[in-house]
Amino acid sequence: MPLTFPSHLAAVLPLKLWRPRWFDGVALAAGAVSPDVAYLAAGTRFEVGGNHTAAGLFWWCLPVALGYAWLARRCAAVVAPWLPGRATTGWVADARTSVPRWWITGGSALLGAVTHLGWDHLTHTDGWLRALGVDWYARTGLHWWTVADLSSTLLGAAVAVDLARRLARRHGMVNGRPAPGGPAVFGGAAVATALGGVALLPALPAAGQPAATGVRLLHVLALALLVGGLAARRARRPRRGRSDRK
Repeated sequence: MPLTFPSHLAAVLPLKLWRPRWFDGVALAAGAVSPDVAYLAAGTRFEVGGNHTAAGLFWWCLPVALGYAWLARRCAAVVAPWLPGRATTGWVADARTSVPRWWITGGSALLGAVTHLGWDHLTHTDGWLRALGVDWYARTGLHWWTVADLSSTLLGAAVAVDLARRLARRHGMVNGRPAPGGPAVFGGAAVATALGGVALLPALPAAGQPAATGVRLLHVLALALLVGGLAARRARRPRRGRSDRK
């Protein structure tokens, strides 16, 4: 499967760049990764099936995408100051203040999930190639997905990063605030959280499945950034001395 993040974002970011008022960029991104969130529970009694289907778009992808979009907006101000590059910082910070109408957010979340399923179909199966008269395996001796997954992952990641930069420049977000003080606190908390999470991954159910471990790793890294941001914010708060308690 193509890498959940950032590769799958390459299919939706052009829409935000093309018509920024028509689409919710945060919901598009959340929708584009939502089908794979189910891999968090792989190998457990809560394992989800059918999330990569047309019906799953509505009962799984849409609510998950809306939840992740809400969470991203809530956490943006905490994490954004610590991301590398002012363009990226501004782009993420803008997500907290730019909230489109509900039908734009809902439609964007659903559309993002549709692009994920479409991308997976093109890379997982070669039926569409055969419909065009191309027998990939007969010509190359390789299964189509072994080539399509890796190549689309690398190309998608490069495109997604480039488009994110273009969006930041277009909307004047390159002048984001510099990161506040306390980088040591942020770095220490983030690294400790990441190391703890990574050490735990091999012990989780279905750890031998690349999809499950990959999605869990992305969540560990996101959690590490959030914990680091919260720790740095707490450290920067002025401490009340004895004179303040009188």
